[in-house]
Amino acid sequence: MKKRNIIIDCDPGIDDIVALCFAFANEDKFNILGITTVAGNQTIENVTNNTIGLMSFLNKDIKIARGSKGPLLREKRPAINVHGANGAGDYQFPHTKELYSDNAVTFLRDTIMESEEKVTLVPVGPLTNIALLFKTFPEVMDKIELLSIMGGATEGGNTTPTAEFNIWADPEAARIVFDSKVPIVMSGLNVTHSTGLFRKDVDELLKSTGKVTKMCGEILNFYFKGDHVKKGTFTPIHDACALMYLIHPELYKSKHMDVTVDCSEGLNRGNTVCDIREWIDYDESYPMVLTDVDLNRFREILLEDLYKLDNMTE
Repeated sequence: MKKRNIIIDCDPGIDDIVALCFAFANEDKFNILGITTVAGNQTIENVTNNTIGLMSFLNKDIKIARGSKGPLLREKRPAINVHGANGAGDYQFPHTKELYSDNAVTFLRDTIMESEEKVTLVPVGPLTNIALLFKTFPEVMDKIELLSIMGGATEGGNTTPTAEFNIWADPEAARIVFDSKVPIVMSGLNVTHSTGLFRKDVDELLKSTGKVTKMCGEILNFYFKGDHVKKGTFTPIHDACALMYLIHPELYKSKHMDVTVDCSEGLNRGNTVCDIREWIDYDESYPMVLTDVDLNRFREILLEDLYKLDNMTE
């Protein structure tokens, strides 16, 4: 399998941390060109600090660029109740690595344009950095192979009755990205709510003597303090879905459809309006929306790769 050039745009965040660990367990399949941060689950200071901390923990020399400190038009509202005061479930990482750039947008532009082959962007937080990139340097869009996005939903939300957090956090940015006509795969709540681990899985991670798996167990255990888990038995790991798809698309069902982001000021703000009518056929110029997933295989692969990363970081 040819390595795919990727840049991960994220806001760590517990599920971001697990997703990043999954990515680094698959460096034989991913050529990770860098990581950019965006305010979302926590402030830009905290999410960038968590990214630097995780790279220090994993001893990875990856370029990290700090991005937008808030949405394009409105005030930032972090998800402290879900991810903790520091955004990492209160886990304390070492800090031996340094920030590469304090301008994620120019870092993205330079990295994409300098790459000999096209680049896949994996945005798993609010889409502020990506929108700014497209509006400021539209020439990069021809060199982007794919956007694998965690965000939105075909119906319903987790932050409001109609909106998922990443899109709700900056719907104007999301509208720019979805309207860009760059190839998109959307991992929405309708799928990511079924991509995660059971309580028993996290309990096994907590018992692990492995460096990475033990850490993942501790931060995921924090998730079970929140009300977003399913009756205390299952926790989604939303962001891992956007990376899992790139390696294991066979786990998913999908359909091309029109996706419109609601930027109104009412209850529907941040809603991704997806045309799910079965009799309407959209071509490949429209986003590919993931509609179903094989949960058991997702769990098996994710756990196997986290344990694999233990051996890679000893």
